Amino acid sequence: MEIYNNEKDNYISVWMTKEEQQLFDRQELTDLLLSNVKNKKCKVIYFLSGNGDLYSNTEILLTRNLGCA
Repeated sequence: MEIYNNEKDNYISVWMTKEEQQLFDRQELTDLLLSNVKNKKCKVIYFLSGNGDLYSNTEILLTRNLGCA
């Protein structure tokens, strides 16, 4: 798990693997992270590993975003 505190920009980003998603309760983690910030408008953003193939999913995403689909 990687946690980046961007409190000055009003968010904390958390990157989790599939295994970590099973180990940690996101609501509890969110409460813990927000209890340590001064800025009460701060939000926690989660980036979660998926089940598909990274390269093919990235290709599909980029193609759709470029309007070439």
